[in-house]
Amino acid sequence: MTTKPSTVRRRPKDRKAQILEAARALIVEVGYPKVSMAMIADRVGITAGALYRHFANKSVLLGAVIEQSFAEVTPAFGSTTTLDQALAESCAHAVAHRDVGVLWWREARNLPDDRRDDLRDRLYATNRQYRGLIAAERPQLPDQQTEELAWGIQAILASPGSHTSRIGDPEYVELMTTAARRMCAVELSPPSDPPSPVSSALEPVSKREALLGHAIVLFGRNGYEATGLDDIGAAAGVSGPNLYSYFESKAVLLQVAVERGTSALWLLLHRVLRENSDPAHALPELVRGYAELALDRTILTSLLQTEQATLAAESRARQREYVAEWTALLQAIRPDLDATTARILVHTALSIIHTLAQLDHLQVNGSFPDDLTAMCMAVLLSH
Repeated sequence: MTTKPSTVRRRPKDRKAQILEAARALIVEVGYPKVSMAMIADRVGITAGALYRHFANKSVLLGAVIEQSFAEVTPAFGSTTTLDQALAESCAHAVAHRDVGVLWWREARNLPDDRRDDLRDRLYATNRQYRGLIAAERPQLPDQQTEELAWGIQAILASPGSHTSRIGDPEYVELMTTAARRMCAVELSPPSDPPSPVSSALEPVSKREALLGHAIVLFGRNGYEATGLDDIGAAAGVSGPNLYSYFESKAVLLQVAVERGTSALWLLLHRVLRENSDPAHALPELVRGYAELALDRTILTSLLQTEQATLAAESRARQREYVAEWTALLQAIRPDLDATTARILVHTALSIIHTLAQLDHLQVNGSFPDDLTAMCMAVLLSH
């Protein structure tokens, strides 16, 4: 009797790569807290049990996704690498992998402490490498300024994930590379001492306003998903049922916090437009005002940079309207720019503010707001 050979179903050799690709796409689309292992398995077309054979849990999988992104976009700095070479290579990688900014600046806080510390150390190590390349070209710059410019490079590289405007990859690489080069060549203000810190801060009498103020700080520091309503209440001295007499849910509180920041931005815009007749004067004043609001934590820069999906549709629409105002001012100064190119340059400049405003240690330089303004204007006028 002839026996048929048994059919053994073998896992494809690229199964792990498929899992990483599916997990990465879902994490970028909806955010790590909303992604389940079952969702990832379903997208790959395997069972949850098969998925767990490759990755012990969702946290391990996130670590692998971010590790993969680092390998994709971090250039190899050789002893003969020039700043121009590093910028061209880095920008090409960033355009090819446009989600890295979302992964690093939004999702890193969801990593276990040791993996998050490792990511931070690698970001700082890359920053030191860019600093070395900048210092080789501009040896007269103080260390503070080379560090600011190096973080500016990293913010530019993160910017493609913060917007949906699209141009061809070669054009985008050239646009980013030119912007980064011009930013690295900008003249910054001499470093100065920061303003004297306030020993204690007064709280508003209104508990609603106290809750809102602490929510803006905590959402910006920890992210929306990682901040509980009870955390905000504890910071404001409001607990139990009293919390819900002011805001019925965390989502409502987020919406009000975003609206408050958006209103501040529109008030700034109206003041700048009212006080200026020349777009070339208005734009840098607007950039400076935006930077000050970001540094004061008036606006939720981390959410505006990486968590657009968390915001209500109306809030996203208001943000697009606001970016359109910057774009119009830039085109008034640079009529040679088409709307898409101008909008991408605006998003790139905003990424510099959003990213560097989260780095508290840079604010020991009292000239930091001036430097942010100069870096952003170099990007906006770079094309």
